[in-house]
Amino acid sequence: MKIKKFTAKTFALALAQVRKELSEDAIILSSEEKKGLRPHVEVTAAIDFDAAEAPSVRGSQFGVRSKPQADSSDLPAPDSLQPSRPSAAPSGAGVEELKAELSGLKTMLEGMKNSGYEMSLPAAKRAVVNFLTERSVRQEYALRLSDKTTDLSEIPLYLSADIRVKRSPLMRKAVMLIGPTGVGKTTTIAKLAAQAVKAGKKAAVINLDTYRIGAAEQARIYSRIIGIPLATATTTAEFRSNLIKFSESRDVVFIDTTGRNPRDESYIRALSELCASDIPLETHLLMNANGDDECMIEAYRSYSRLPIDYIAFTKVDEAVRFGSLYNLILTYQKPVAYLTTGQRVPGDIEYATVGRLAGLIVKKECSV
Repeated sequence: MKIKKFTAKTFALALAQVRKELSEDAIILSSEEKKGLRPHVEVTAAIDFDAAEAPSVRGSQFGVRSKPQADSSDLPAPDSLQPSRPSAAPSGAGVEELKAELSGLKTMLEGMKNSGYEMSLPAAKRAVVNFLTERSVRQEYALRLSDKTTDLSEIPLYLSADIRVKRSPLMRKAVMLIGPTGVGKTTTIAKLAAQAVKAGKKAAVINLDTYRIGAAEQARIYSRIIGIPLATATTTAEFRSNLIKFSESRDVVFIDTTGRNPRDESYIRALSELCASDIPLETHLLMNANGDDECMIEAYRSYSRLPIDYIAFTKVDEAVRFGSLYNLILTYQKPVAYLTTGQRVPGDIEYATVGRLAGLIVKKECSV
């Protein structure tokens, strides 16, 4: 067995070091927080090279305990230090650091479960983790937040530090909405177009959804009500021709795409061709706020091969838990453009704010 002590600023960073050096099979033996001029944490971990030998482990700040040993006691450990204010959302190299940290936490948790161990936390941290996981926040993300604060009232503040939003409602010349079937792209297009007209802009719509029965007719009805031109394109050439035509006379062109299975390679390739435009194009990925967390992440992975500028959440009024929104935001670090909260056109849409999103995430029941 190899035993080693790791030092880092936070427990999450220390765990990442453990995983990197000792592998995901490592076991946390103890952890301790050091105060002073340079506050830090020390984590002692071990790797057993004999897989047949099951180590007996005591709990710790991020400790684990063997399931058969129900009477094992936890070593006390002080709460982690809280920064005076949460740092801003990372960018550039910081995003890669964050992804590595989250990946380390996830792998460590999976390793514990697969090895027959469960995590033990002090009461204050456990309260934070339980509060967040009850709201569908992933356990590894909840652990990360519990490392920043043990005060439930501060959770929205720390959530806010991880959220980015579209800073201005102004859009590029063309705005393309993509997303899975049934996410509400056509209705959202109508809402955005109505908002643009209300703001004094000349808008137009290009409908590419000739796959879904009634989609073209629905787009025509909305366009007629709003009073804007509509073109339907069945080929890439028709799309580009209409886009060039509208871009010469309109301030903004909204593009409604077909909703298909995002794992369909031909579908993603076709969308990729549409994105390769000389007209400045803004791509919004719409996700159902009421969707399953795993389905949401899987859908994003498929669409991530496209140049996604923003994400937007639809059907917020139908959702019960909002932790999945935070999981997606934190995992992929894309700013949120807007939320839709019902079927009314031109109403039931709002541009996203950090405070609004943080407030939704800590809710346990739908109240929009």
